[in-house]
Amino acid sequence: MDKMRILVVDDNIVNLAALEQDLKDTYEVIPVSSGRRAIKFLYVEQVDLILMDVQMPLMDGIETLREIRSLDNGVTIPVIFLTAVKDKATVVEGSKLGIMDYIVKPFNSEDLHERIERALRRHGTLPMESSEVYQRISRVRDSIKEGKIKAAITQTEEILFYQIDKSVSGRMQVVRNKLTGNNIEGAQRTVERVLKLIEKQEDSISSTATSSINMGEINSRLLFIQKEIGDFNTDEAMEKIEELKHYEIPSYVLSNLIKIQERLQAFDDDDAEQLINSTLEKLKKDWK
Repeated sequence: MDKMRILVVDDNIVNLAALEQDLKDTYEVIPVSSGRRAIKFLYVEQVDLILMDVQMPLMDGIETLREIRSLDNGVTIPVIFLTAVKDKATVVEGSKLGIMDYIVKPFNSEDLHERIERALRRHGTLPMESSEVYQRISRVRDSIKEGKIKAAITQTEEILFYQIDKSVSGRMQVVRNKLTGNNIEGAQRTVERVLKLIEKQEDSISSTATSSINMGEINSRLLFIQKEIGDFNTDEAMEKIEELKHYEIPSYVLSNLIKIQERLQAFDDDDAEQLINSTLEKLKKDWK
């Protein structure tokens, strides 16, 4: 499979070389040292994403992007700005031109790669992983239950920006329509159905693509996760959860593991511990 192409625009040659070195193993990188050269390149070539410095002499990032958006193949390209200072004027102008993200210098490699992947997923160039889709839809469900309907609508619309399974996307569009039409109960029922659909899809994948594991081993691994949570070893708990998710496990265990990860990411150790305890209790009943 061909690598996706990223056009990197920066007048600082040292920065340009560093970005190329950092990204070249994952992407095809086209480095250019000015806005004018970027525009000239885009007259004849296409790219999947533009990573562009804002503070450039002669033609800055805003001016460059304004002209790129006038090109036939530059209208919808996702763009991430690199900026030393994220000032209000840059944010306003960038938003008008459809900026996907801003990365404030200095930044680390991991953050750079995460931001690029996020932009590509939102643009639809990269698909969103099913675990992230599940987490986002779970947040919609929680917002509805808490009566935060505006938040639920916003969260649903964000999900629909991404490249996701058509059966999920179509149903989430129904959720949005029901929420905007004030059919809150109908929206909540549909969200629950979508979550069950994803669980069913995951079960189907697990049955053919994951290793088998017996109930005793699942229980043991959950106890290890419980201990790590109790000891505030969040990273270790997250790692053990990811390992367990690769096995063929009951759908409710998978669902709860994803919820536990969400709680841990939000530093809510208490909720995470309650979820792991309830999972162990249900597993114990099923095991008998």
